[in-house]
Amino acid sequence: MKKYFFVLLLCAAAGAWAQDVFELPEAEEPEEDNRSAAEILYDCTRVIPTEPTLLRGMLTVRMKRGTVLVEHPFTLLLDWGASPPTAECLLFAADGRTQLERALMARPKGKPAQIRLYQGTEKEAFETPAFSSRIRMTDITWLDLTLDFLWWNDVRFDEARRGTCRVGRKCHILLVRPPEEIAGCSAVRVWVDTALCCIMQAEQLDASGKPTRMMWVQNVKKMDDRWMIRDMEVEMLNSGHRTRLRVDESGRP
Repeated sequence: MKKYFFVLLLCAAAGAWAQDVFELPEAEEPEEDNRSAAEILYDCTRVIPTEPTLLRGMLTVRMKRGTVLVEHPFTLLLDWGASPPTAECLLFAADGRTQLERALMARPKGKPAQIRLYQGTEKEAFETPAFSSRIRMTDITWLDLTLDFLWWNDVRFDEARRGTCRVGRKCHILLVRPPEEIAGCSAVRVWVDTALCCIMQAEQLDASGKPTRMMWVQNVKKMDDRWMIRDMEVEMLNSGHRTRLRVDESGRP
C-alpha cells in the first residue's frame, strides 16, 4: 500500500459517520520493536485508505491570541488507490463559492510528487509551485499538503530515537532528508506514534538543522477501525500566527 498521502493527513480524515475524539486511545505497545527507521516510516503509510474520498473543510489563519486573519474553504478529492495516486484540491474565497485555485497532484512511482496549479476556474496551469512555497497566505506549504517526505528514502532515527509529541503520545522520532534540494528544507523531523503507527507531528529543518515550521495533530476521528486525523495545526515559527486545517465532512465521491 505504498500510496500517496495527504495531510496531511487529510486523506486519513474520517467521514460524517465517524466518532469524534480529542485524544487517541491508549494501545498496548509491543514489548520489543526491532524495526528500522525506514520500516517504521513505511508502516506509517500502510494505514492510509485507498478508496476514493471527497473531503470538505476549512483553512483558518489566525494570530496566536485567536484573531482570525483569513479563512479558505476547500474541497479535496483523493484517489490514493489510482495508478499513479492522485488528488485534486479546490481552494475558495471566504464566501465558499468563488474558486481561487485548483491544484492537481500526482505521485508517479519512484518519483517526487508532481503539482500543477490553476488560477480560479482556468483550465491552463499557470504555475508549478515549489514544495517550500506557501499556499496563499497560510502557514501551509505544498510539502505539508503532499507529505512527500513519507516516501523519502534517506531516513534514520533522530538523536533521541523516542519521545513524546506535542499532545503527549509516545512516538518514534525519525529524520528524513529530501532526495533533491528543496529551498529552506534540509530535512524533516517526524514523530510516529509507537502504538498506532500514525504520524503525530513534523518539523521542517533549515540548512543549519533548526526547525522553521511545525505541524501537529489536534483532533482525530475513527473510521473503519482506523484512527485518523481531523484537525491539525501548522505554524511558521516566530511568525506570530498559525493555520488550522480542519476537515468538516467526508464521503465517497
